[in-house]
Amino acid sequence: MTQVGKSSRSPLKVITAIVAVIVVIIFVAATYQIREVSQGHTVSYDSRDYLYEAEAGRFGDLYETAVQDMDKHTTYSTEVAECRALAFYYEQAVLEHAYRTTGDDAKADACAQRMQEYESELGSMSSKAADARKAASG
Repeated sequence: MTQVGKSSRSPLKVITAIVAVIVVIIFVAATYQIREVSQGHTVSYDSRDYLYEAEAGRFGDLYETAVQDMDKHTTYSTEVAECRALAFYYEQAVLEHAYRTTGDDAKADACAQRMQEYESELGSMSSKAADARKAASG
């Protein structure tokens, strides 16, 4: 006895079709991402981006900008280089605080040493070092 109007599709065929569609979507997205990565990053930052984040005390955002803006072939302006030094100073301050909290004084001391190196590169951003250190431990 056949049922009129009922589809003869099995649940397995429907699930297979859904999985196939998902695989195609993932493949297209992966291809797009690979193409973007192979072309290099397209985001560019200028001194205003760095200065805004530094002056606003947004040290985590400043660090993220500095990392995203890394390019071996770029010569940064003095202003940007000082902001980048502040970003990496902040990174080391965060790590130092974490290591001191967990009792790993050797790694904390290494971070403190790197902080001193970045501190020598801060220039006009040296007034922000204390704020960065406070933000890192807070």
